Amino acid sequence: MRLAAICISFSLIVLFIAEPSARSQANVIENQTTVLYVDAQKGSDSNVGSTSSPLKSIQAAVNKANVNNQNQVGTKIIVNAGVYRETVGINPISNQTTVPLTIQAAVTGTAIISGANVLSNWATDSTYSSAYTTSWYPTMGTCPLPSGWPTGFSSIAMHTEMIFVNSVPLTQVLSYSQMRAGTFYINEGSGSLHLWPANGTNMQTALVEAATRQKTVSIVGRTNIVLRGLTLTQSASCINSSGATVTSGSNVLIDSVQANWNNWGGLGIFSSNNVTVQNSVANYNGGIGFMGSKSQNILFSFNESDYNNWRGAQSAYYDWGMGGAKFFQMRSMTVQDHFSYNNQAQGLWFDTDNKNITINRPTLAGNTTAALQIERNEGPVTVENGHLCSSGSGVNLLTSEQVRIQNNVFYNNGATNKYQAQIYLAGQAGGIVITDWQTSQSYDLFTKGLVLTGNTFVDGATGQNVFGTYLSGSDWSDFASTLNASDNVWYDPFIANSFKVVNGHLVNLSGWQNSVGTDYTSTWAAPATSPVAACALPAVKYADFGVVMNANTYTMSAGSALATAKVTSFGFGTVNLSVSGLPAGVSATINNGSLISGTSTITFSASSSASNQTVPVTVWAVSGSRVHTATFNLHVVPL
Repeated sequence: MRLAAICISFSLIVLFIAEPSARSQANVIENQTTVLYVDAQKGSDSNVGSTSSPLKSIQAAVNKANVNNQNQVGTKIIVNAGVYRETVGINPISNQTTVPLTIQAAVTGTAIISGANVLSNWATDSTYSSAYTTSWYPTMGTCPLPSGWPTGFSSIAMHTEMIFVNSVPLTQVLSYSQMRAGTFYINEGSGSLHLWPANGTNMQTALVEAATRQKTVSIVGRTNIVLRGLTLTQSASCINSSGATVTSGSNVLIDSVQANWNNWGGLGIFSSNNVTVQNSVANYNGGIGFMGSKSQNILFSFNESDYNNWRGAQSAYYDWGMGGAKFFQMRSMTVQDHFSYNNQAQGLWFDTDNKNITINRPTLAGNTTAALQIERNEGPVTVENGHLCSSGSGVNLLTSEQVRIQNNVFYNNGATNKYQAQIYLAGQAGGIVITDWQTSQSYDLFTKGLVLTGNTFVDGATGQNVFGTYLSGSDWSDFASTLNASDNVWYDPFIANSFKVVNGHLVNLSGWQNSVGTDYTSTWAAPATSPVAACALPAVKYADFGVVMNANTYTMSAGSALATAKVTSFGFGTVNLSVSGLPAGVSATINNGSLISGTSTITFSASSSASNQTVPVTVWAVSGSRVHTATFNLHVVPL
């Protein structure tokens, strides 16, 4: 993580550095004279909360702080090192005042609020001699599909169960027969958990944790709240929700917080005003790191969101409500100095009805679908001074207006999916109507009014494009006639015809300029400074690997279908691929089935005896006792 290199003493003052692009933000005056102490090991909730008589739970301290609040006395809660297995609720109270409340780790990162409980009473599994079983409760089932979401993907994405053995996560499987080392299975009918740990694990001494609580922290309807230095982890958050949330809050500061390893979302800001999130990380979450909607005057500064969407990736689901950070219907928001690496989705995404958005100095690299996606926004949206690299696309621009992209570096994006380029132009044919959530005004949006100036676009591999689009007809002409482009540097070291314009036509810089009637002050040349160093991925902290499919549904033609699986290693060894779930009469052949990083092609073939049907098929990526899966639909059409 790049943030790990930032000195804590420096990070605590970032909020107060003058930033021209930063709009309104939290400004909590922390002048509390009343301090409560919490200690998970030494405390008791019957204590007074002093240094010598600390409380045991954070919620007990919040309850005392609420009484102080009613008496117009602000409170600071100091949380000593330890694991706090509770949900902390900071909720509306009667006779509520606006005095500040701070919850702060005594030492940053050592106060852990966990959504998991410890499991014990292990017995050897009756079928698998290296596996173990214990009772499981409560029966959590699957989460409901969020309104408006697509259907047809594997139900694994809607599960919430997570198991950690000595802090290492296991991969969930949906049938007992699929178990192998590194996996777990829950039999809700019998109320039992079956897990198969890594070889050599002593289950009598191992720490086994199971996510059971959907929330770590919930702030609702409160003002002048500070969370600082806390670790928020292992929540059983449902699809499209976060383990830690701020809802209907105002003047809230989230500082140096880690929201890692939650089932779906790490940290979410909803229907709130004047919120600052700074120096914080949201990594290894099952769906999304940071999320937010219908909030105003928001500042995200020096945050990081990496390696998110492992849960979505289990259902080959990369492009809906997941990624490093995604925001919806935001107003007057600044994202500055944001880092987002190796998410199995977008790195940063502003989706639908966002207005007055500034993205300054982002570093977004190694993300599966796109470094940045700007979709269905009336704007204005400004992206400036960033590095967008080594992702499916540099920026996906879809049906958005009043977008300004200036002084950024786009490098080595593309050649990993169908719609790819350093900048890719997409959107709804004929425009799309959205409604402003504040004013109820309707906007018929098209991709037009783009300002593109001072950027560097460089392809880093064969098959990449500096520009791409599938727009045509009036959608293309609206874009081209309203584009204002100037002083950009474009370059592909392999081929000059790297602009894919209307109807898939590949042209050079001159052809691009003629197609759009602008950008005449731009050049075709290698940049004076190589972008490679600025786009380099940080050192791996947790050795792992990922597997990504190029689609979540495949349909056979003449008894055959091709799928592509991309394996990316993050400091791990050789990964072996296999396929399960094939019906009678269907086979799969994998080329390059053992690899560290790279691409494998899977050929599915159906004989004349196969049935015409759609079945879930799973690709297994296995290295020792580390397992990752991707389940997708295969429509079998026999010869």
